[in-house]
Amino acid sequence: MAICYPGITAGLTNQKIALIGLIHKALRDNTPLVLPQIVSFHPQGGAHEFCNFDEIYQRAPLEKVFDAFDIPYSNQQSQAETENVDGWQCFWEGADRWGETGRAGMAALPDLTCQIIRHLVPAPLLSDCAKLLLAKVEAANIDCAIQMRIENDWQGYSADVLPTFSEKDEDYCPDFQGIMQKVVATLGKGLKKAYVLCDEGCLPVSKDIIREHVLDAFGIELFWKSDFLPSDLLKSKLVSSILDFEVALHLSTFVGNSRSTFSCFVTFEKICRTLTAPTSHYIYNLPGPFLGKRRDNGAMMVPQQAIDTLYGRAPLRDILSSDLKWPLALTAHVSTLGDFKSETSSVKGIPSGDLIIDASYPVARSLEGFSLEGGTELPDIEYRTLDIHQHESAWDSTGTFCGSRGQARPLCGFAFRITGPASLSADCLYAGRFDGHSEIIFAQNGEWCRAPDGAPLTALHLLFRPKTKS
Repeated sequence: MAICYPGITAGLTNQKIALIGLIHKALRDNTPLVLPQIVSFHPQGGAHEFCNFDEIYQRAPLEKVFDAFDIPYSNQQSQAETENVDGWQCFWEGADRWGETGRAGMAALPDLTCQIIRHLVPAPLLSDCAKLLLAKVEAANIDCAIQMRIENDWQGYSADVLPTFSEKDEDYCPDFQGIMQKVVATLGKGLKKAYVLCDEGCLPVSKDIIREHVLDAFGIELFWKSDFLPSDLLKSKLVSSILDFEVALHLSTFVGNSRSTFSCFVTFEKICRTLTAPTSHYIYNLPGPFLGKRRDNGAMMVPQQAIDTLYGRAPLRDILSSDLKWPLALTAHVSTLGDFKSETSSVKGIPSGDLIIDASYPVARSLEGFSLEGGTELPDIEYRTLDIHQHESAWDSTGTFCGSRGQARPLCGFAFRITGPASLSADCLYAGRFDGHSEIIFAQNGEWCRAPDGAPLTALHLLFRPKTKS
């Protein structure tokens, strides 16, 4: 019998997370699934509305994912002949699978979770409405979306739930003035227009009051979806949420709250759809007067993790399309944190990910040692390290940890090389960033990569490239 759950009474993004969990469960148990109903959720009372999946999202793109990953499914639209599973258990499993993509970064893009979200396409009517709204927003020369998570239900959640697991100084429930102060302090006074994402019916004050105050105080015109579309189209909270989400996906600058799954999924879904990390996504719930630049893939809800360079894995040197992405895992021991892994993987021949570990921001943490793991079919790769006490290790082979753990002996130099026949066809290139230095040090093929003053290593990037013709 196929499995499904009754639509869960939660916001749209949390329903996406539950769907991820249901699909993973069907794959794990080798049990057919039926796509669930989607709920138009009313957080402050009122009757929730249940919609067939096909009314909200297209079935065919997801079925391509099911076929590709050999996930059994039933194309029936009725849930009458299904075994009901716990939708909230599916949510928690989906949250775990989503969190795994955050730790893996771009290496997770070919995997199931990211492919589910990449192929979650709004139904044609909703897609057309979103395109109409986006065209109107762009015609008004708006290219910045700001999530104002200030609604009454969020204030209750912030008072009762968030304090139980968030840092005391986290700014997860500022008022609209506080959000805009951070926006202006970070993005500058050149910002003149912005599109606001929120549940307009649950605001503590009217949008007109917010608009007037922000224009007077900051010189910024604010716009809502109701300024562009007729009210009849926006009666459904589900439709309104999808329209806001699609606009946020397409504008280049986005400001949100990392404690909001909606905000997180704007970044996550944009990466899944475009296969490229956005460069102008920010969060406002960090302590202090400025926005934080989002560096993760959207799956980190703790603000300090969302801005951490570890999860961003930004290249230290240029990456070429011709580079060799052998399936390898680079694990480094990071001071005050522990082991952290970056890997390149290949799903049926599709390479993804980069061998980058960058612990330089928001607090510089040193790398104390590392290992490289790979299969026996790969070329022979060796590496060595130099620590702060000038201890120079011997050349170690793949699979060996080189350096130290938890001994306050940060690395201040390292080298990699390819040995054997493969060294005649490929170069081993790497780069490092060192504490107190803005410049990046480049090296290759066994050369030491180190700062002239012996500063601790905070970031490392390793790649392989075919040799150029001589």
